[in-house]
Amino acid sequence: MDIQEYISSGIIELYVMGLCTPEEEKEMELLRQQHPILEQAILAYEMQLENKMLQQVTLPSAETDQRILKKLESLQQTPVVKMVTNKDVTPAKKLNWIKPFAAAVLFAVSAYFNYTLLQKNKKLEGLVKTEGQSPLPLADYEVITNPAITPVGMYGQGSHAICRCTMFWDKKTGNAYIMIHHLPQSNDATDYQLWAEVDGKPVSVGIIDDSIRGKFIKVQNVPAGAIAFKVTLGKSGGESSPENGDLYLAGRI
Repeated sequence: MDIQEYISSGIIELYVMGLCTPEEEKEMELLRQQHPILEQAILAYEMQLENKMLQQVTLPSAETDQRILKKLESLQQTPVVKMVTNKDVTPAKKLNWIKPFAAAVLFAVSAYFNYTLLQKNKKLEGLVKTEGQSPLPLADYEVITNPAITPVGMYGQGSHAICRCTMFWDKKTGNAYIMIHHLPQSNDATDYQLWAEVDGKPVSVGIIDDSIRGKFIKVQNVPAGAIAFKVTLGKSGGESSPENGDLYLAGRI
């Protein structure tokens, strides 16, 4: 197996996001133990997703900090319990250390959060800039990590079971971003064609340029309301119906 080709196939993205078949997951678990470069690529992608998630986290505002401090200071009002002795117990001294202590804790948490994020960013940048260790071009990470874009897993059909396709559909723009995996190269007389199912009828979305490998292929004008997709191989320029082509991939939202 060509491990570099395997990495660039897009299987890592499917694996990390839980879109792999059970067979693919078992294969990945075995291969990541045998190939350190694959393990590094998986960690790099996981860190990218984690980094994207952390960017959505908002640290407590100054107002929230003050509310926390006030809550801590309210602990001073707890009644003093007297010991059973012959002398009165001296009232507890005001806990003046609470406010600076709490402020120090909040500062430490914030500093640690920022430091951890910085270190992870540096490590991630080092991995993705190293040739052969980035599963995707940097521009394609934005597509995968955008929560507004819908992922669609498409799997090989019939004798084409080894084939698969990762598609991300941006319903706002009508654009789809497709990455093909182990799809045989078309020739001058044939083209791969993407179809969408809308209201129970197939609608041609367009031709897929399968000469592009290891990164996303952009397809425009995906119809709103689509609930399923197919990829067929037919005559060059496209077919009038998916029934006229050879069905390679299919998937539902």
